Amino acid sequence: MRVSSHRGHNEIVPGANYGNRKEHLLGDQTNGDFIKKLRALGHSVEDDTDNVGRTKSAVVGNQVRNINDRPNDVGFAWHNNASDGEGHGVEVLCFSEKEAPMAARISEEIAKRTGWKDRGAKIRPDVGVIRSSNCPFFLIEAGFIDNDGDMAKWNVDAITSAVIFAYFGQESRSGSSSVAPTPPAKQNIIQTGSFSPYETPDVMGALTSLKMTATFILQSDGLTYFITDSTSDAQLNGMKGWLQRKGWWYEEK
Repeated sequence: MRVSSHRGHNEIVPGANYGNRKEHLLGDQTNGDFIKKLRALGHSVEDDTDNVGRTKSAVVGNQVRNINDRPNDVGFAWHNNASDGEGHGVEVLCFSEKEAPMAARISEEIAKRTGWKDRGAKIRPDVGVIRSSNCPFFLIEAGFIDNDGDMAKWNVDAITSAVIFAYFGQESRSGSSSVAPTPPAKQNIIQTGSFSPYETPDVMGALTSLKMTATFILQSDGLTYFITDSTSDAQLNGMKGWLQRKGWWYEEK
């Protein structure tokens, strides 16, 4: 897939800093590791980080310009949260209800692998990079930088591997973490290849007849695909049979 990734803020316009913790430096860790892993898995990934903007609006404008310079299937931004020292956990920001199920899945997987509280999906169309980018965007708020408990669980490998597993259905480990990610297991999930939106009613009919739920993802080329939620063996086999009769490619997870 064609992926955009960047860390939020920069050294000139800092984000949520606390003591010797700097949001843009933590973002360099997660963004860099994420890009390295995805490229190793065969994805086309561009780093759209901005290092030159001198105001908040300039930073966001430069990020959006970098992102929209080419087609993308999906984008990710790496941030840290902050409050009064009492806030804790991970959350994932997205544009609308359409992206919310995937945002919730990403947040849940990060929480599972790090031990952070799962704060879930937050719909934030007001955030510039989410609103103005040419692809679905997920902004990862990876823990609270001013919460010592959260930062004690800071684990770059676990965080980035969780996002890759939740969205792409692939497992990746850097081997640099002392906390091992959850081992892959049979999830009874199907991810299809891309198909025309004109096929969507038939797909929805098949899912409904099997009482299955799924997340549909629209690509920048106008094609779409879906990822089912975890389901029973009988439902899984029913959907596999339907896809095989259609002659469509799919991947079982």
